Amino acid sequence: MLELTNLSVQVGDFKVAHISLSVHNRSIHAILGPSGSGKTILIETIAGFHQPCGGQILLEGADITAHVPELRDMAYVPQDLALFPHLTVKENIYFGLTARGRLSERLKKEADAVAEALYIRNYYDRNIANLSGGEKQRVALARALATGNKILLFDEPFSGLHPGLKKEFWFLLKELQARHNLTIILITHDLEEAFFLGDHISILIDGAVHQSAVKERARIPRDKTVAAFYGVRNIFSGTFLEHELLIPGLNLTLPLSDGWGVEEEDGKKVDVGIRAEDLIIYDPERIHGVLNLSPEVISMPTLHGRITACFEKGHSATVIFSPANSDILLEVEIPHHKVQKLFAGKKPDMALAVPPERVFILK
Repeated sequence: MLELTNLSVQVGDFKVAHISLSVHNRSIHAILGPSGSGKTILIETIAGFHQPCGGQILLEGADITAHVPELRDMAYVPQDLALFPHLTVKENIYFGLTARGRLSERLKKEADAVAEALYIRNYYDRNIANLSGGEKQRVALARALATGNKILLFDEPFSGLHPGLKKEFWFLLKELQARHNLTIILITHDLEEAFFLGDHISILIDGAVHQSAVKERARIPRDKTVAAFYGVRNIFSGTFLEHELLIPGLNLTLPLSDGWGVEEEDGKKVDVGIRAEDLIIYDPERIHGVLNLSPEVISMPTLHGRITACFEKGHSATVIFSPANSDILLEVEIPHHKVQKLFAGKKPDMALAVPPERVFILK
């Protein structure tokens, strides 16, 4: 296990402060955050390129905080990949072994096997400048794996790839991680990438970790800052009253949910939110037959109103819902294949079911 304990590092005017994280062996830990949040400084500190001004870095319980990079048994792939343009593909892949005086026949064969698995074995004599972006990514991956290190550090490695190629590398990285029992720390600003690859996700914003959790729990923001980064716009003011949560702006009352994790004192005001994809919109006149809604959905707290806009995005659509007797607009995310079914007949009156267990309290 790799552990960061109350780690702080200052680089110029920027400080990453009081970071405590645990990265479990044979897992992918995604550190997710916007540009300028300190992600690169943090991973460079883990790699040994910056000395922290406080805290510790522990590897299997041993303090490696003061170790130089080559003694940490980690492979680091920076955002620009740091391939050597004057070396061939083969020389780049062998570089880590050559620099450490470890280029034995056995390790050369292992490096060649990695290159074969990444479909670049036939490119050994090519110059780096003559490779495509995807081919360069494969060379960088092969060089990291060829060292034999079981901890890999990736700083936004796929940010320059188009969506199709990026997803191809996501699958490839998951396959390599499982095959070689790797522990990976992945820096990214891409939510989809973090949730596709990460077993555990930490949110780093303005030099501080706002939340850190396994993937299933990480999708729920804990505060307004994370909610804003996630793009959650369905946030409202609520009040606890007699074992219910009242949301006056929506004229909506929700039963209490065990998953909220807050003290429900009468009169206590809270900020509540719900993700757009967790809301369920339907035509109340077509609940049987065409939409086949379950009794559970029909029994949920429900708003009635109309759709004011629909923005199709290829694989899904964002619908803007305006509840009756309210000035608040809600975002609803629906799969693309449901758009035509939802708008069949162009009914002006729609219903919006709100699953109480999907509502979250912002702290």
